Amino acid sequence: MLKYFLVKIPGYLFFTLPMAILLAGMLSLLTMAKHSELIAMQAGGIDAISIARPLILVGLIGSVVMFFANETIIPWSNRHSEYIQNVEIAGKKQTTFVHFDQIWLKGPDSITHIRKFDKPSNTLEKISIVRWDPDFNFVEKLFADKARWWKDQWTFYGVNRTIKKPDGKFVVDVIPSMRGPLNKTPGDFQKGETPTKEMNLTQLGELIDQLNAEGRTPTRYLVDWHDKIAFPLVCLIMAALSVPFSVRIGPRGGGVAIGLAGSLVIAFSYWILHTMFIALGHGGYIPPVVAAWAANTLFGLAAGIMLLNASI
Repeated sequence: MLKYFLVKIPGYLFFTLPMAILLAGMLSLLTMAKHSELIAMQAGGIDAISIARPLILVGLIGSVVMFFANETIIPWSNRHSEYIQNVEIAGKKQTTFVHFDQIWLKGPDSITHIRKFDKPSNTLEKISIVRWDPDFNFVEKLFADKARWWKDQWTFYGVNRTIKKPDGKFVVDVIPSMRGPLNKTPGDFQKGETPTKEMNLTQLGELIDQLNAEGRTPTRYLVDWHDKIAFPLVCLIMAALSVPFSVRIGPRGGGVAIGLAGSLVIAFSYWILHTMFIALGHGGYIPPVVAAWAANTLFGLAAGIMLLNASI
């Protein structure tokens, strides 16, 4: 249990860092306001944007740290903590979740359907392959009852093949066995589905390219890919938001308490909005780029407008 929580610490820090920057910035400025330091700065001609620069620099550093952590230690933390929880604590066997039934493979000139893959015997059942030419004209349809992996290739059994001749006639052949035109190995069918939280940008991009090559729509993974870039910028946005609220709130009469409450409201509002947009993106209701960047755009614009108003 102790090992599990130690491994989860990077993930906890990752999600609490934006809140910490917002809280630290707001409380620091409210403390300065309480001792009339902000009034003295403004009387000396220092506007809100100048006051915000050190905080924005801290937010920018926080965003950079979050981005690189999300590429390195966070995927490791998520992957290893899942292993500890399921295997070392719960005592479950280490398993890989693979869909062995109804497999679809799409290439540039063909589409393949496999009803079932049997892992222990490395065999495929009920394979259908349809091929076409560059003009999308039918070329060949191949159906096999079974395929077995033998000597680094697939051998098809009980083959029924339909070929279209150049003169437009169709020829049907029944073949007891033949070498199958399938460029996948049994290992390709046994690869598990890795959660996006356990992958970095490069790995997620490779998965998206693979799904595109197979003719599948990687909408969910595209949303998560953009989110890995967009979410770390929340540190910069929270740092910018801490300034106008602190400058406008009176230092006396519960100013610190109001600042603390305001920090919580801002942080949770961002989280709820960002989660909602990500969910809409996963469902395909809005484009992946919009889903990942919508909350950042709204809160970033709000921070910029309030900073400008506070400087007037």
